[in-house]
Amino acid sequence: MLKKGDLFFLNEGGVLLFRHIDGENGIVMSGPYLLFEKDFESETRVLQYYGYDVLIKGRLFKEIPEKFLSRVIKDEKDVE
Repeated sequence: MLKKGDLFFLNEGGVLLFRHIDGENGIVMSGPYLLFEKDFESETRVLQYYGYDVLIKGRLFKEIPEKFLSRVIKDEKDVE
């Protein structure tokens, strides 16, 4: 789990995704907070997940799900 102030580097997929702002790294601007999702047209339960606010290349992205970040951030083992 990430925490406020953590610096991260984007993997190849993350760099490709944030190419419009030339992003390569970022910083976590908020601690994890709970987000909820409910499909009102179905009988499914409410989904809960953690989200973060992250700053990449001077732009703030809010409510980014933790699962998404785990797919676009370099694993510490990949960083030399």
